Amino acid sequence: MPDAPAGNTTNGPETLDQAQALWSDKGIADYQVTIQKTCFCPVDLLQPIRVTVVDGEMVDLKGLEQPIRDQSQFDASRLTIAGLFEFIERSEQRGVHKLNVDYDARYGFPLRIDYDGHEMIADDEYQYELSDFQASAPR
Repeated sequence: MPDAPAGNTTNGPETLDQAQALWSDKGIADYQVTIQKTCFCPVDLLQPIRVTVVDGEMVDLKGLEQPIRDQSQFDASRLTIAGLFEFIERSEQRGVHKLNVDYDARYGFPLRIDYDGHEMIADDEYQYELSDFQASAPR
């Protein structure tokens, strides 16, 4: 049976370790992905962002609805798949109030992250949604 397309969670990894193992097995260092963050944030952070990663490092980001005025507003560590894996791991270790993650069945990267750090603190909730993933051909 062929691999499921990216963006599918059916029969995908259920744990961070499983997801990281699948991602690692794919050996992808170069890719593009669209990341949509939902939060109580500046407007630039709320639009879909197209991220280009080369050798595991973010090399470009573009706002898909408007130009990004100040790239320093972005936490670059959360704009790569490796960085999102680290964020999930740290969140699990801290025992945050809510952390729900859906992983891509084909590649293992997080498709959706739903985070709430503290039950009693307002405006610390946010979500990440990843879409339009494209791995670059191996070099």
